[in-house]
Amino acid sequence: MAVEARRLEGITLVLAGGTLRENSLVFDSPEGAALVRRHRAHKAFLSAAGVSDRLGVTCSNAYEVETKKAAIASSLTRILLADSSKFGRITPAWFADLKDFDRIVTDVDLAPESAEAVRAMGIGLETV
Repeated sequence: MAVEARRLEGITLVLAGGTLRENSLVFDSPEGAALVRRHRAHKAFLSAAGVSDRLGVTCSNAYEVETKKAAIASSLTRILLADSSKFGRITPAWFADLKDFDRIVTDVDLAPESAEAVRAMGIGLETV
């Protein structure tokens, strides 16, 4: 993905290096999280393994947490990308409350009660 992103016009590609985790294709290192904290972005796109209006947004691996928190703190607009199967699911590593996101992009199979909970929080919801 990084190779393709570098070809886009008007994009500055910054990669936070470290150990590449094969199961998630995430780079992990304290230096990488610090790099993300030092930069600012107009938009941050983050994924999640679990989305709960009560218990927040979670991922499966604790090593992802600091980088995701840094991206949320350093971005003007925070967009959560999560398919409908992630809603109502809780995974071990919490990194944000649902209200920390400005928009959520998901698929058309999102349950109506989940969509209502998101909209009630004032979060923009887009289904694709």
